[in-house]
Amino acid sequence: MKIDRLILQGFKSFGERTVLEFGSGVTGIVGPNGSGKSNLVEALRWVVGAKPRELRGEEAQALLFHGSDARAPMPFAEVVLELSRGSERLTVSRRLDRDGEAEVRLGHKVSTLRAVERALAGAGLGRGGYAVIGQGEIGSILQAGPEVLLGYLEEAAGLKAVALAANNTRERLAAAAQEMQALEAEHARMQGALREKSAQAEAARQARALSTQILRLRHALIRVRAEEALAEARKAEERITALEAERQELSERLAQIQIQKTQAQTALETLQTAHAEALRQAEALVGRRRLLQQERQHHADLARRLEREHSLLESEHSRLAALQPPKPPQIPEEQVEKRLAEASRLQHIEIELHEAQSALRAAQARYEAYLKAQATYEAQRTAFLQAQRERERLEAEQAQLSQRLAEATQHRQQAEIAEKALRAELNQRVEQESKLSAEARALRAEVERLEAFLQSGADLTEGPRRVKEARLEGIIGVVADLLDVPEGLELAVEVALAARLQWVLTEDDRSAQAAIKLLKQKGGRATFLPLTLLRPAARPRRDWSQEKGVRGLARELVEVRGYPQVGATLFGETLVLESLEAALSLAKRYPDAPRMVTREGELLEPSGALTGGKLPKGGQMLALRRRVREAAAQAEGLEGEILRLAQQAQRLREELAKLDLPALRQQEQTLQAELRSLGANLGRLPKVSAPQAPEPVEPPEPSGLEALFRERERLRQDLQEARELQMAWRRYREDLARYQEAQTRLAELIQRKHALQNERQGIEARLREITLQETDLAAQEAELGLAALEADLREARQATRALADEESRLLSRTNAVLAELEQSRITRARREATLEALQTEQSELPPVEGELPQGSHRTLTRQLAEAEAALQALGAVNHLAEAEHHSLAEQAETLQAALREAEEVMSKLEAELEAVEREYQGKLTVAYGRFRHKFAEYAEALLGAEARLEMLPSPPSSGLPHHRGLHLVLRPAGKRTVDLNLLSMGERTMGALAFLFALSEASEEGRGLPVAVLDEVDAPLDEANILRFAGFLRRFSQETQFILITHQKRTMEACDALYGVTSEQGLSRVYSIQRDEALA
Repeated sequence: MKIDRLILQGFKSFGERTVLEFGSGVTGIVGPNGSGKSNLVEALRWVVGAKPRELRGEEAQALLFHGSDARAPMPFAEVVLELSRGSERLTVSRRLDRDGEAEVRLGHKVSTLRAVERALAGAGLGRGGYAVIGQGEIGSILQAGPEVLLGYLEEAAGLKAVALAANNTRERLAAAAQEMQALEAEHARMQGALREKSAQAEAARQARALSTQILRLRHALIRVRAEEALAEARKAEERITALEAERQELSERLAQIQIQKTQAQTALETLQTAHAEALRQAEALVGRRRLLQQERQHHADLARRLEREHSLLESEHSRLAALQPPKPPQIPEEQVEKRLAEASRLQHIEIELHEAQSALRAAQARYEAYLKAQATYEAQRTAFLQAQRERERLEAEQAQLSQRLAEATQHRQQAEIAEKALRAELNQRVEQESKLSAEARALRAEVERLEAFLQSGADLTEGPRRVKEARLEGIIGVVADLLDVPEGLELAVEVALAARLQWVLTEDDRSAQAAIKLLKQKGGRATFLPLTLLRPAARPRRDWSQEKGVRGLARELVEVRGYPQVGATLFGETLVLESLEAALSLAKRYPDAPRMVTREGELLEPSGALTGGKLPKGGQMLALRRRVREAAAQAEGLEGEILRLAQQAQRLREELAKLDLPALRQQEQTLQAELRSLGANLGRLPKVSAPQAPEPVEPPEPSGLEALFRERERLRQDLQEARELQMAWRRYREDLARYQEAQTRLAELIQRKHALQNERQGIEARLREITLQETDLAAQEAELGLAALEADLREARQATRALADEESRLLSRTNAVLAELEQSRITRARREATLEALQTEQSELPPVEGELPQGSHRTLTRQLAEAEAALQALGAVNHLAEAEHHSLAEQAETLQAALREAEEVMSKLEAELEAVEREYQGKLTVAYGRFRHKFAEYAEALLGAEARLEMLPSPPSSGLPHHRGLHLVLRPAGKRTVDLNLLSMGERTMGALAFLFALSEASEEGRGLPVAVLDEVDAPLDEANILRFAGFLRRFSQETQFILITHQKRTMEACDALYGVTSEQGLSRVYSIQRDEALA
């Protein structure tokens, strides 16, 4: 994998976007100390994963460009690394914002540093890789620890990916072990939870039984209370009947007393009348009148009482008459009983369903056993047929390979002769192409850098830069970007235009207005020149071309690309002259001379004002744009030459490719290996006999079971509906009974109303009789005498008094009977209301089946309290415990299966790790042998030293690979010491270079190091050692891409391309330079 391009922006001293392109061969980077050369190496190390502390920084913010006198600080640091391997391309980028946000991208997609390390495995570019050697680090390679040296060998031998795979497998194995421990802990926890759920399920069953008992006791208690209320209501009814009879008797007795009293009163009145004739006739008559008045008063009271009773009867009659007869349910009661009878089939369906489920499970188990046996048979049969076919194929291939091996050996010998001649010519073309490519890349890099600089608007003021960045419609561009200035006149044109260089050319005035609106929002100020407002150019006042020192009118010398009419507006009649003396002479001779500017930047106004002196960066704005065009043209020319060389080289490569000598050698080796492998495979093929097929079993049919499920659900629904209809008929009968009782009571009220009417008529008749008696007494006053009736008068008075007392007693008893009768009726109404409330309470309770508990009200109350106390003693009950217990049991089975799968995964990972480590050890042993031989050879060539390597084994109990590192011994010629710390810096450097070059041939393919980045590794070397170092660079440059930072001219001579790094006011810049200039 080779480095194609390195792009930096905002990293350390590189505040501008910097692009470096690298070709094959050796690329050198030169420059003074402090210019930022090492920052390029650190940028390369940072983009592949290095930490700030490894890059001379205490924190990440130290990697950002902090600004200089010429440029403001950058808000971010970004490095992009583009690599290639043949046609494969890989891009790695890393970005750090000043607020701490970081991003890594691999192949233009957000990624991680670990993924970058895996992608770069084998290239030596990963974090800590040997391909990038920083300043002063070359000597420390030999002093690195055994593990680090072994890592270098792994990277060079292409075993880094294998080592990473082994480490990854170990991590996965450890993770699998942790997961298995977690599964075992979870399984133990779940077993405890199962025991807990089992206890909760038992408590739920007890709670369910107690709840059922409480419900039955409540039903029984309501039944007992209803019976007691019904008995009390009946007793009240009996008492009402008795009181009605007694009230009737009292009424009859009172009527008799009233008759007797009337007779006594009549006799008394007769006696009084007779007595009045003698002595006190008047007093007797008054007494009789008083008695009649009392009787009138008594009957008036009785009439009022009857009126009150009549009002009560009317109220009750209205209430009972308003009652409506209840409506029966729509479905007849006979159909309800029929549905209940049909629903009794539910129990038989449950039994049939259970039996069908058992039969289906048994059939399913038999069918699954058959499927497993059939799968085993198919696998055995397939293996048997494959083994037979494999043996026949291997025997046929063995014969073919023997013939192909002989032909391949002959082709290889012929191709080796032709390959030597073609490769010599190809090396010559590639060397020429490499040199031209380096120059073209340098020019292209310079063009891209300058174009990026111009595109960013860094040399423009804020207003024109913002307009340029906004890319508004109708904006043509900044004047400086549209001018074509002849060479040598850049300074004169820049002075002549001054601020007009940054005018913005627009298609019309609306575009200019839109841009001004944008600048008002975002800041900045600019001058706009709309094409629609241009005025026709005025003709020159005279022809100045014949005057001495005059180059011509600026508007004729300078072209505005695509808009020639703009030149007159920009320059007017400004003249360009060769020197200030010529301008002064012309101004003296012609008082009307126009504005003049010289090639060196002096400006002479028509008013006589003269401007001159040193101009900072004078002419750079226009010269920079001309340099972009010239460099692009040069790069195109070089690229055409490169294309011609590349075509010639491609033709030679195609001819070499047609020979395909490595493929022929590889084919010969492959055929030999395949022939050996075929012989071994034929010997290892086992003898397998044909397997026996199992007896077939029919699959189970669940359709009958589904029909039973549907029948069971239908019967359950019918049973529920029948029970609801049964309750509706029960409520209807109860409502009908209450309605009939109300109708009976209504008839009784009507009869009572008729009786009261008769009594009222009797009282009214009696009052009329009293009135007549009073009239008779008035007539009899003169007829009665006192003497004859005194004795009879006393007896009559006593009889009358006795009858009055009896009448009072009867009236008092009648009132008491009426009060008790009213109380009894209230008691009966209350008991009836109690019965209705109990019926409502019972209807709200869930129905129960079977007989209810028997006992008195007190006994049932005590049993209910005991059951509720027992339920309360159970505490909080999880009614879902049984379902949760079943679910946990299923989870425990699933967890058990997961444990078995984890064990299988660990077994597979252990086998995979063993295979990977076996492959790793085999390849490492071969690579170690090649590397040890080459290290000894290159140490002798570079340093004249004896070099030895020793593989250090790992402790058996560590569980790590068989080798834990490399031990290196280096003894320079003429010295006895083998302590690396006692070697000189130059000796350690040359030894480390021998180590690196030996690594290039450690891989099995011998393809060499893909890339090596060396930062001033030649600093401690003397002239002789530098020449040896340069010779090795040339020797390995065909296979390895070298990027060197150096100050040594001998090293520069070995470079195919050179970059120069400079520092200007704290800002590092990179330039492509010619090698001859660097060596001058």
